[in-house]
Amino acid sequence: MLIAEQLMLLCLDPTSGRFEASRSHLDIDSLAAAALLLDLMENRRLRFNAGFVAIESHLPVSHMQLTAASHALAGHTLGVDAAIDLLVSRLPSIAAQLLESLFRRDLLHRVRAGWWPGSGKRYPLRSLQARNEAIARVAAAARAATPSVRGTGMLLLVEVGGRLASILDGATHEAATARMRELALVQESDSVEARFLASLRDNLLD
Repeated sequence: MLIAEQLMLLCLDPTSGRFEASRSHLDIDSLAAAALLLDLMENRRLRFNAGFVAIESHLPVSHMQLTAASHALAGHTLGVDAAIDLLVSRLPSIAAQLLESLFRRDLLHRVRAGWWPGSGKRYPLRSLQARNEAIARVAAAARAATPSVRGTGMLLLVEVGGRLASILDGATHEAATARMRELALVQESDSVEARFLASLRDNLLD
């Protein structure tokens, strides 16, 4: 499952199927675009250097959303914030497309939001296991001695989305907050992945 898809499961109210209000200034499509950048990095399709990203390879990827993101970014070298903005502008309704993907795989229900035309859709949770696995991934990243790119990436996305306190218990939340403080201390001598994660978080919080 994509990082971006797991993020959607954590941002939805499981019962209503609507995105829960957060304390973040970011809209859900920007968060989803940032998650797609993380997916591309995890799949070794994204190059990061000195605050700029570019597509590393034009080889096909296994998910249509990643393919669309790769095509949108192809031929560009952009700052992280500009890359997020480009994905939002070129991939309309990123979050909605991710929800549709989860619906097609029977992880979400899909119902009309209202009786009037154009009322939109809601996506109540169908698979509690899938959401619990996403929460477990975030919790493990908070506690792990050497967390993965996926785990740390999910942790920072949930944090900047204002959802951290709603999915973690007190002790794990404290560990997660400490983990995020570590990203502020990343140096040029650290790994490319660590520097990318730090830059992504800085741009999302800006």
